[in-house]
Amino acid sequence: MSIEAIDWALNRAPIPTDRKDASTLAITLIALANHAGPDGRDAFPSVERMVRYTRLSRRTIQRSLRSLEELGLICAGNTRVRDAKIPEANARPQVYDLLSPELSTASNERRQDDAPPTSRGRQQKRLGASTATNGGVTTTPKPSFNRPDNRPAPSAPATGRSAVPPVCGQCDARDSDPVSARVVWQDEDRTRSVPCPRCAPRRSGGAR
Repeated sequence: MSIEAIDWALNRAPIPTDRKDASTLAITLIALANHAGPDGRDAFPSVERMVRYTRLSRRTIQRSLRSLEELGLICAGNTRVRDAKIPEANARPQVYDLLSPELSTASNERRQDDAPPTSRGRQQKRLGASTATNGGVTTTPKPSFNRPDNRPAPSAPATGRSAVPPVCGQCDARDSDPVSARVVWQDEDRTRSVPCPRCAPRRSGGAR
């Protein structure tokens, strides 16, 4: 349903007032507008539905549709949207477009107003990541989880040693380390170790 299409059909559609069927044409056009888009296109209510809306007979509805076409107020529309919504071919009603320049103009202006402004006017929105310009060069922002400046700085040197001085010069033990941590590493990868001969026995109650 489109408020714009219904408003045009109610207030500004140029239906000749001197016709005997003017009111019938008006209510039929309003019934179509109730199913049209903001640009007046893709209206395809079934004749049975329009009969229910208008309380007119099926034959009167069909005659009114032909008269509206002759007056240049409606025309046959594109069936793409209808076919996508109604898969059964034998259940597809006729598609109509309301022939109103003001509806199509207003729809085009609305699409342009929705686009971001540029130095040359409005442009269409694009899906995807937003871009920014730097000196005329368009760049795409990196995802935050890929930015190196978002990673916390290491709390210790690359060697894995703490900045706190050790309690003995033979291992890396600190005052806060458990006895099991008083070890001397035997390789650079720190995969093999032995208890520190100086502070491990001392921490566990043994002699130095």
